Amino acid sequence: MKKMFYFFKVSFEKSLKDITRYKFNTIMEFFTFYVIFMAMFLGLNFFGQNMEASPLKLGGTLENLIVGYFIWTIMLVAYSSVAYSISSDATKGTLEQICMSSLGLHSVVIVRSIANLFINIIFCFVLLIFIMLTTGYWLNINVISLTVIIIIGIFSIFGISLVLGGLAVIFKQINSFLNIVQFFLIGLIMFDMSPLVSAFVPFRPAINMVYVIARKDFNLLSFSPLDYLCLILNSAIYFIIGLVIFNYCSKVAKKKGLLGQY
Repeated sequence: MKKMFYFFKVSFEKSLKDITRYKFNTIMEFFTFYVIFMAMFLGLNFFGQNMEASPLKLGGTLENLIVGYFIWTIMLVAYSSVAYSISSDATKGTLEQICMSSLGLHSVVIVRSIANLFINIIFCFVLLIFIMLTTGYWLNINVISLTVIIIIGIFSIFGISLVLGGLAVIFKQINSFLNIVQFFLIGLIMFDMSPLVSAFVPFRPAINMVYVIARKDFNLLSFSPLDYLCLILNSAIYFIIGLVIFNYCSKVAKKKGLLGQY
């Protein structure tokens, strides 16, 4: 446990230093996310006005767009921190060195991803504030409530990433497939689902709760024990499935001697 804590501390400090040291990359990443959103926002606003949509209905749609984009950015950075980092380690040939850690490959990947998550959540909240300042649409930014829900629910996304990370351990270069999965993440936000279906879709319970907090001024006490049970089970099941598949792929890679090869 002590080793895990120190590794988390080191990983967190490394993520923080990467952001401050490579300022140009950080600024451009922020700018890219911002420009993508503004293009969607202005496009939706333009078509809505030309189709003479009512201001009340259009306003609700634009607010949903802001919340949805905020959720998508968090999902994307969490997903990328696992899947792309493993693919990068496999490409650079450092994967075998990581496997030699006494913590184990899966522990290194998970702890590193959690450390990155805290940095990325701050990044996404800052982006959200800039978006609200620009658009003039203000949501209920209950930072504590949103952060708690996101941290609990994001482990389901980690589970998906671990599955893809396991494939990267074996096949090394799977970036094309990783890019396709990003569209799947968009689908999790866009499509309406019944509460029963949502319970079985990864991260969807967290998405529903974030929407309610941001749009209806809810907080952590506004949800029932059943809501939290659904959120925790959804996150835990997908995370465990991803962990099992990742460990299996790691064993296959070790057995075939693929860790030191590219």
